[in-house]
Amino acid sequence: MLTPLPRVKTGVPGLDDLIEGGLPRGSITTLSGDTGCGKTTFGVQFLYAGASKYEENGLYISFDEKRRQMYRNMGRFDWDLQKLDRDKKIVFIEYPPFEVDQFLQQESIIRDLIDKVGIERLVVDSILPLVMVYDTEKERREGTLKVLEKMKNWGCTTLLITEGGGSITQDPQRTWVEYLSDGLIYLYNIRRKNYRERALEVVKMRGVLHETKVCPMKIGEHGIEVFPGQQLFDEK
Repeated sequence: MLTPLPRVKTGVPGLDDLIEGGLPRGSITTLSGDTGCGKTTFGVQFLYAGASKYEENGLYISFDEKRRQMYRNMGRFDWDLQKLDRDKKIVFIEYPPFEVDQFLQQESIIRDLIDKVGIERLVVDSILPLVMVYDTEKERREGTLKVLEKMKNWGCTTLLITEGGGSITQDPQRTWVEYLSDGLIYLYNIRRKNYRERALEVVKMRGVLHETKVCPMKIGEHGIEVFPGQQLFDEK
């Protein structure tokens, strides 16, 4: 009988029920979705839960959002991110898009930070600048593989945020990041007549007998919550 993989609780109510208790420890999961579906909120909630509930420090590497802007946007939730930042429970690093090359050359610096602070959870938002720095499809595949191997060696449970469109009836075109990562979760923000409905789908999770249904999802005052027992509307 195989020994179950150690799990990391996501801190997203309802999600762990879909993936046998949490993300496999040390795995790399891609979080994909269109603009406005809650990807950044998901990533921050993952780190907040780790730092505030499970004694697991986190690192947020951003190629898009500034720290102050993120704190302001997350101010609607009851998360004291600034205190966790001061206490080095969550570390926030900004890289402007034009400094992607600098990030790729600073592996040892980031690795030292992870070891020094005791980082166990990592979020990269967004991973696309690291992929698009390569010119050809072959270079992107090889470059993506190298980046993911480096991150794997850091020993963190990692979320890679990326842009992706599509509907619940048709998968979007996938990038090499999605193919090469251990897990893939889609977030949807689906238009239904005069309103939108949010949803989550676990597309793959290596080593996990995960649920395959698309589940309703809501963003409330405590963050994201998934509802495995509820039915999503049938898209026509």
